[in-house]
Amino acid sequence: PPPRGAAPPPAPPPPADPAAPDPSYEPVFARLWQRWTTEGRTVPGEPDPEWAALTRRSPWPR
Repeated sequence: PPPRGAAPPPAPPPPADPAAPDPSYEPVFARLWQRWTTEGRTVPGEPDPEWAALTRRSPWPR
């Protein structure tokens, strides 16, 4: 056991982005996710602003 009064060991740092896929698990998809988010594109599991704007519109022309 650590000596009495010793500080606990530091916690590991959190991942940079919890939504990012684990690169060791699916390297191809991890690279695509990184590229698409860098380009500002929509990725699965993330909100899609363009779709949200389209669904707010009325389907009937005025």
